[in-house]
Amino acid sequence: MGLAAVLVVLIATTTPGYGQARVTLQVAIAADVNVVEVHRNFLGVAFSKNHPHVTVHAVGTGTGEAASRAIYTKLKAQADAGRRNWDIDVALVSMRYASQMVRENLLYRYVPELQFAPYVVGPDTVRAFGVDVKGYVVPMFKNQIAIAYNPRFVAQPPKTFAELEAWVRANPRRFGYNGIKGGVSGIGFVMAWVYYKTGRYELFTQGPFDKANDRIIRSAIEQLRDFNRNVVITSGNAGTLDALNRAEIWMGAVWVDQLVAWKNEGRMNPEITPVLIAPGLPIYPLYLTVPREAANRDWAVKYIDLVANPQIQAKVIVEQFGWYPGIDPNRVMPLVSPAARALLFKGVTPEDLARYSQQMPIGEYYDAILLAYEEIVR
Repeated sequence: MGLAAVLVVLIATTTPGYGQARVTLQVAIAADVNVVEVHRNFLGVAFSKNHPHVTVHAVGTGTGEAASRAIYTKLKAQADAGRRNWDIDVALVSMRYASQMVRENLLYRYVPELQFAPYVVGPDTVRAFGVDVKGYVVPMFKNQIAIAYNPRFVAQPPKTFAELEAWVRANPRRFGYNGIKGGVSGIGFVMAWVYYKTGRYELFTQGPFDKANDRIIRSAIEQLRDFNRNVVITSGNAGTLDALNRAEIWMGAVWVDQLVAWKNEGRMNPEITPVLIAPGLPIYPLYLTVPREAANRDWAVKYIDLVANPQIQAKVIVEQFGWYPGIDPNRVMPLVSPAARALLFKGVTPEDLARYSQQMPIGEYYDAILLAYEEIVR
């Protein structure tokens, strides 16, 4: 029995019947093609099998923050035009743009209506970029930035950013990351660097914003400019993984999920291992949201409830794609196979995640750090 069929069986006893009017549920996805395929080939199929009159139409808008901005721009235009029945029912967007849409009253507060609402937990479901997002968002999955290394060349991986700096000085151009123009994993590395150099993690993630902190931000970025002289700036997260695979670099900043997925597909040296180093690196969930005037709002809520089902999280999110659960891991991990659990937590343990997972800074500091990078590092 294929995975899609398994999912139909899993949810058949938990999803009640509904009205019979034909519905096309429009799902806009600001993420890589593999995330789009999850909705098209697994979640959408399973949902439609149990609700034959509902067709899930999943469309990707690209990757990175630009993809989420495209969805935001479309919804904002419909809101400004006073239009009702907006043409996106479910939007999977980044933490940054979800928080912006909450602040601008573009989203529907749907989480209390979910069957699995009690499992939507964690600080990232409460505040994001300084905005109260509680009730508006469910992480589809959580994605951690980590330092991946090749044990053939790195016998003792660094445990801290200070050790990483020393290693890079001793091994020039053997460490890589994708800067700030090649995707969020590179942006996250830059944010983590600033946290490390300034010691202002709490201030930058909780506020308040004070422009007077520009001075210490720019000092941290000047040190990053010097660090970058000995590193390779890759073309993206995939570029970092490719360079690791070819042993062109021996360490790099990567998304854990893509590393695990490539291993599952046999595309990656299985020896490449992720580690989380002190004081930490950001975890960056993608949020399932419902636009305020979604034409099929009730069905959108039902669809997200499917994604938040612990069995779906275990079989699809963790086992199939190697992502960390989007909902309470205590409800999901007991349902995951031992082999999948071992692969997911190889190198980065649940204790590491609890200790070293960080949030992105609030919007004003986020922008200030990126601006400093563009002006100083280039």
